[in-house]
Amino acid sequence: MNKYKINKMSGVLTVNNERYIPHQLHQLPKKFHEFDPRDIIKMKGYVYIHESNFNNSKNIIDCLTSNRDISYVNRR
Repeated sequence: MNKYKINKMSGVLTVNNERYIPHQLHQLPKKFHEFDPRDIIKMKGYVYIHESNFNNSKNIIDCLTSNRDISYVNRR
């Protein structure tokens, strides 16, 4: 059975220690049609693409953020 986890800050999906980068439908990469269908997961309104399809995946993952948490301040 595949176990998955979605990082709440970046939205990166982890399935069996493999990372998938989230994209919304209107933000898909230009070369999306060239990716192997086994490297694509469609779930919860996002298209997740395996990080091996990107040259600079670490940089892409570092730049991802969830907009709702950008201006978060520790509230009491």
